[in-house]
Amino acid sequence: MLAVWMEAYIDISQWWPKAEDGSLLSVYAVHRQFEGSPNEVTRHTLTVARAGRLKKADIDNLVKLARICSVLSGELVTVNDIVKIQEDS
Repeated sequence: MLAVWMEAYIDISQWWPKAEDGSLLSVYAVHRQFEGSPNEVTRHTLTVARAGRLKKADIDNLVKLARICSVLSGELVTVNDIVKIQEDS
């Protein structure tokens, strides 16, 4: 059997909103938008997912992150969309 290296992570950077000046909106601003809602996640989770480096998360947080991306982008974003898989074949 041939072993294949695989790495999976969460990356929400393509749906991250921009400020009026074109810079990325702060994690704090996005967190405040969802604070107290059913889709609230920690600022740490948002920071690491925005950087495309989230490797460990609760299933609930994956769903929340996909829903946050849907709200931010105005289009349906699924868990499959935010999970990135790198394989060395």
